[in-house]
Amino acid sequence: MTKPFTRALVFAIVALIVSAILSAIVLLFLVGFPGSRDAAAEFQRAAIARAVEVDLIVGGLVALGAGFLAGRAFTGRDAVVTGVLTGLLFILVDLAVVFIAGNAERLDYAVMAASYADKLAAATLGGWLASRRRPVEATPAGVSLDKE
Repeated sequence: MTKPFTRALVFAIVALIVSAILSAIVLLFLVGFPGSRDAAAEFQRAAIARAVEVDLIVGGLVALGAGFLAGRAFTGRDAVVTGVLTGLLFILVDLAVVFIAGNAERLDYAVMAASYADKLAAATLGGWLASRRRPVEATPAGVSLDKE
């Protein structure tokens, strides 16, 4: 059986990548693709204005899915713990990327806190949903595997 930490780390990294790609696609659909240099500046303004909402929705849904997929290998409490770990590792990896590649002094920490709370809650909910499913039986009840 896989370990919860390893599984959560893999799903957190994949979720971070998928969230970034899907957020960019959604922003392109919402704002439109810039056609010229002058339109690029307007695109940036419009994208920045909508980025928070897109991140909360897309990031939350991706974190929910990641928490569920990471936790479904386990049952009960282990699935919930794996969902929580997925959310925490998602946040830690994202913070590492932000502080290594970005300007930390220009960040809006209130927006980041809301975004991370959203992702942690969603991943935890995904782990909880994974814990609610029935374990799959190896052989159905009443079915004999012996040849007669």
